[in-house]
Amino acid sequence: MSKGDDSFLAELQQCGIEKIFANTINGKQWQELATWAANRPQIIPFYGIHPWQISAATLAADLQQLAVFLGRRHACCGEIGLDRLCRTDMALQHEVLKKQLELAAETDTFVAIHCVKAWGPLLEILTRFRGRLTFMVHSFQGSKEVMERVVGLGGMISFSPRILHGANGKILEVVTATPLDRLLLETDFPFQKKNQADSPRTYCRVLLRLYTLVSQLRRLPLAELTQAIEQNGTLCTH
Repeated sequence: MSKGDDSFLAELQQCGIEKIFANTINGKQWQELATWAANRPQIIPFYGIHPWQISAATLAADLQQLAVFLGRRHACCGEIGLDRLCRTDMALQHEVLKKQLELAAETDTFVAIHCVKAWGPLLEILTRFRGRLTFMVHSFQGSKEVMERVVGLGGMISFSPRILHGANGKILEVVTATPLDRLLLETDFPFQKKNQADSPRTYCRVLLRLYTLVSQLRRLPLAELTQAIEQNGTLCTH
């Protein structure tokens, strides 16, 4: 985050992006994001420990610090979750996810969840928190059945530009089947940038392509889809 970030934000606003959900992956980023977001109401800060970033050595201190950040006004929790592709022990991932979800429930903060090849354990854990959380599963790549279970637990389903790049027919069916009042769309930048320039124009262009595809899949006017997703996003801006 540099002096040029304000001009970057201004350009995003000019092309219609009014809110940015900024996720973190470890405690080293939390204070920097908090400082950055303090006087910029368009930034919604998310604080969390990503499964790839879990450190057993600092976990107790990290969770203690996380509780402080989640207690701040307008804070959200994320990006947290489960990932079978990373080296972090799965039992430790489960423990850390449950502790972070407990903090989110206690502070009534919205949660952004990451899941890779661990739907069964994730759904089991989320079931324990039924009625206590508001959350989304980001960059969703699960089945229609998993989507229905997440929605049944009160969750939101967010799709990223991954569905623009060689997406299989099944995930597009899930996009169509997701209830409109549970649907979100995201950039997942910088991880989904596909070697494109990190500029406001890139963000706006990719989002337009994503919204256009989803509006076509759902046979819904683009303006109506945009309005619905904007309304859904207010869950994160309490």
